Amino acid sequence: MTNIALLPSSSHILPGGRLEIIVAEKRYTRMVKDSLTSGDGFAMCMINENKESEEVKKIPAIATHVRIIDFNALEGGLLIITVEGIQKIRLLSIEIDPDGLLIGEFKPYLEWIYVPVDDGNVSLREKLKLFYSSMPEIGALYNEPKYNDISWICQRWIEALPIEVKYKQLLITQDTTKLTIRFLKKLLDYEYYE
Repeated sequence: MTNIALLPSSSHILPGGRLEIIVAEKRYTRMVKDSLTSGDGFAMCMINENKESEEVKKIPAIATHVRIIDFNALEGGLLIITVEGIQKIRLLSIEIDPDGLLIGEFKPYLEWIYVPVDDGNVSLREKLKLFYSSMPEIGALYNEPKYNDISWICQRWIEALPIEVKYKQLLITQDTTKLTIRFLKKLLDYEYYE
């Protein structure tokens, strides 16, 4: 078990995902500098958009270990970083540094394996392509999207959909993508009937 800096965020990322973040607070600037120096990355924790100021005990158990793949300094001491999800982790405990940075003890969590897209779920891939073409700032983050892997596709939908964190956590804690595929098909495919 190891310790890792935590960034609670209403922008969600899972393994294989990419996200741009603006870093303003000193504690998170320190986290970014430490991450770049050590190469260890940090963990992003899912929180609901309207609950960003809630206490530590509201942070869900499953987070995503990320690494910084790009960064730029902005005016006023702000940083913009691009992170990539590496793996899901389970938080075992959380401590607070004197400057307010959260540090979590964690262990790796089960990853979804590669599953090829088949005729039954090809619509999820096609709708993700449409989503990325309508949101080019998100689609541009992926040089080589893994459109043949339904696990990758499911995780991108979980990141993007505006559903409560407890439901996202329920989906990502499953051993396989089966429940997520069923959920997404019911949500996105009007013609889908089980």
